[in-house]
Amino acid sequence: MLNGISDITSPQIIHYGKGAFARISAETSRLGNRAVIVTGRRLHNSDLIRQFINDLESLGVVAFASEPVISEPTVDMVDELAGFLRSKKANVVVAIGGGSVMDCAKAAAVMAVHEGTTEDYQLKRREITNPPLAQVFAPTTAGTGSEATRVAVLTNSRVGVKRSISHPYMTPDVVILDPDLAITCPKYLTTTTAMDAFSHAIESAVSTKANAYTRHIALAAIEKLAAGLPRCQTNAADIDARLDCLLGACFAGLAMQQGMGASHSLAPAICVFTGMRHSEAVAVLLPHSIRMNLQFKPSAYDEVKRAMGTDDVGGRLESLCSAGGFTCSLSRFGVKESDWPVVREIMSRYASHRQTNPVEVTDDYARELFLRALSG
Repeated sequence: MLNGISDITSPQIIHYGKGAFARISAETSRLGNRAVIVTGRRLHNSDLIRQFINDLESLGVVAFASEPVISEPTVDMVDELAGFLRSKKANVVVAIGGGSVMDCAKAAAVMAVHEGTTEDYQLKRREITNPPLAQVFAPTTAGTGSEATRVAVLTNSRVGVKRSISHPYMTPDVVILDPDLAITCPKYLTTTTAMDAFSHAIESAVSTKANAYTRHIALAAIEKLAAGLPRCQTNAADIDARLDCLLGACFAGLAMQQGMGASHSLAPAICVFTGMRHSEAVAVLLPHSIRMNLQFKPSAYDEVKRAMGTDDVGGRLESLCSAGGFTCSLSRFGVKESDWPVVREIMSRYASHRQTNPVEVTDDYARELFLRALSG
């Protein structure tokens, strides 16, 4: 018997497989006739984007490229991009890039049809009421799963928070998962972004609010990531492995609709304090949080262990990080034990996921996780 009602959001269409990018022009033209293309630094002004613009114009779509997203998105960056969308009278937004590109594009697509600033919505001074501009997303990294979520995570330096804006309306319309787009992703970035996807999948699978949908698709994500990442680390051009990781990240994005766990409670504060990438922060914290949870809930990860094919989930994640040139230690990023009071104060501004971790994330829990993550 169902206990209450669960709401699941997902993209209308997901095209996946080698060559799927060829469908992006037709899908964009189906959704609008004035498109803005958002990319990162690497793809900005690339042959791929120039050809895409030519293809759109041949279909009668007026296309513009925005300035590239070159860092994790801020509320100010979203305001700037939303202004660009309005100035070009865009009715469809195409994001081709990693999680930062997609989060910035997603937030701007909704802000372009709302009054006020992005900060107003991040801090809940205003509520999202209007459907955003149509969105077509093609990820180039297998990490955030932003292409499948209703969430955009944004930094706000004025008030010192890293917090999302979220609404079911914000889920992208069309997703393109083409492994060719991910082949040039370096091993380090491949690894750390995959750890972000692992964190979404693992923490969704054991969330105290997980339901049948989120738990099962989270376990499927873990299987895909566990199979794909080691092969990507060995051979960057392994198309099947890249696709496994893209599917795993997308599945994990679909799964993270019922709350996550301790790494996502503490990571935003770590990122605000240090400037670390979100993927790096969760990669450090996740193995340690799993071990802490197991102390109190020994059976919590039984299904995760089966999906990963190991009895030592934390150890396996650390091994994968090491293979990708990453060490699960905050001290490697210059963090010291004496920094805890400042991190704790920042964390107090962001209370999400504390109750959905298998063990409630109290301040004492968070401090212990911080201390364990210092030395790795």
